Amino acid sequence: MNKRKFSEAVTCVEAKRHNSSMKKNTSLFLLGSCLIFGANCYAADAAWWTEADKRIEEYRKAPLHVTVIDQQGKKVAGAEVRVAMTRHAFEFGSAVKVAAINDPKQEDYRQKILELFNSGTFENALKVKAWSGDFGPAVGPESTVQALHWTHENRIKIRGHAMTGNSIRRSSKAFVKLHEEGGKPAIMEAVMKSIDDKAAQTGFAIDEWDVVNHPVGIQRPGREAAGAGNSQPSGQVFGIEESIGWFERSRANLPEGRLYLNESGVLPSPEDDSPQVQKYLTWINHVNASGLLDGVGLQAHFRGDPDIISIEGRLNKIAAVGLPIRITEFTLNGSDEEKQGQFTREFMTLVFSHPSVVGFQCWGFWEGAIFQPEVAMFRKDWSAKPNGVVYQDLVFEKWWTDESGRTDRAGDYQTSAFLGEYEISVSTGGKTVMKTHILDKTGETLVIQLD
Repeated sequence: MNKRKFSEAVTCVEAKRHNSSMKKNTSLFLLGSCLIFGANCYAADAAWWTEADKRIEEYRKAPLHVTVIDQQGKKVAGAEVRVAMTRHAFEFGSAVKVAAINDPKQEDYRQKILELFNSGTFENALKVKAWSGDFGPAVGPESTVQALHWTHENRIKIRGHAMTGNSIRRSSKAFVKLHEEGGKPAIMEAVMKSIDDKAAQTGFAIDEWDVVNHPVGIQRPGREAAGAGNSQPSGQVFGIEESIGWFERSRANLPEGRLYLNESGVLPSPEDDSPQVQKYLTWINHVNASGLLDGVGLQAHFRGDPDIISIEGRLNKIAAVGLPIRITEFTLNGSDEEKQGQFTREFMTLVFSHPSVVGFQCWGFWEGAIFQPEVAMFRKDWSAKPNGVVYQDLVFEKWWTDESGRTDRAGDYQTSAFLGEYEISVSTGGKTVMKTHILDKTGETLVIQLD
C-alpha cells in the first residue's frame, strides 16, 4: 500500500497511473461477475449494504478542507486543488514469510507487499518453535530481525505473533524438554525469558503483540474447545491465571505497547453462544479486568458458505466488551473462486464498516508463499484470483480518495475523504505547490500558501 514502492524504477506519478488502470479493470470484472450471478451475487440484502456504506462514511471518512492563500495572506479563488491519497489509516495486511522477504530472488513478492499492504505479521517466525530454532536459521531470530528491518524501513507495520501460547504440543523442542524435566515452573521461567528476548530484539519495530495465541484452544469440527474453566484442551499446561503473568511481563518490556489475545473459531462458530465464544469472552473479560488487555484478535478462517449476518452478530458480541478488534487471519477455504471473491467483499465490508475494528489481515496472499494455496489472492504467476480482485477494488478504488476541483470565492476546497495520508497539490498561474497531509477524524483545515 506504500505506493512510492511499487518498484525502484517507477515514479510516484507512474505508480498512480498503474493503479488507475488496474482499478478500471477491477471494476469491469466485478460488474461482470454480479451480472452473471444476478440477485444471488451476495448473501446480504440491499439494506445491509446500504447500512454498511453509511457506517463507512461515518467512521472511516472525514471532511478534507483546504484553504489557499497568497503571499499576502489573501485567499485565492479558482486555484486547482488535487487531493491524492497515498496510504490508508485503517490497517490492511497479510501474514508474510520471512524467508521470502530475505530471498534476493523474491523481488516480486517484496514489491507486492509494498503495493498491497500497510501492515502485516510474520507467519511463523515469531512463534516459539521458530524463535527457538526448530525451523532452522531461515526463520530464526537473526533472519527474522533482518526481515523486520526491511518491513520497518518500508513502513509496513508488523504485529508480533505471538509471544506464547498454552499448548506444549505447539512449543519448541527445548520447551518440551524443560517441561519434562522441570515441570510447569521451568517452562514458565523459559517463557518469561523468551518474552524478554523477543521484546528486546524486535522493539525497534514491533509495538503490538498477540501475547497469548489460542488461549481457549483451536476449534475443529466435531470437537468443542476448552481452556477457560475447569478443563483444558489436551496438551495445554497453562490456564487463565498463569497467562496473566505473561501479560505482566510483556507490559514490563513494552510499557507503551498494545497487548492482545488472539483466538480462532469465534466468528465462524455455529452459534452466537457456542462454547468457543463463551470461553473466549471469559478470557477477554478476565485479562481486561487486570488492566492489561489493549485489544482482541479474531482469527477468521471460514469454510463452506458463511452467513455474513450471523458473523456480524458474533462480531458485535465481542465488540460489546469495548476493546479494539483486529481481524488477524482471514481465509475462506474451498475450490469455488467466485464464492471466495463474493464472501471476501462481504466480510471486508463488514469489518471496515464496524467502528470497533482497527485492522484486517489475511493469512497469506500468494500461492507461492502460503500455508494453503487455495486461499491465496494471487496465483503462482501473480495473476489475481477473484478474491484478490475484490481486495484491490475495495482498498484502492471504493475506499480510496483521489479527487480534484477548484477553490471557491472564499479560497476554500472541501471534500469527504478516507482517513489516511495525502499528497495535496495546488496549481494556479502555471505554478504548483505540493504538501503532504494526514487526515484524521478532527478534519483540520490545511492552509496552503502559494509561492
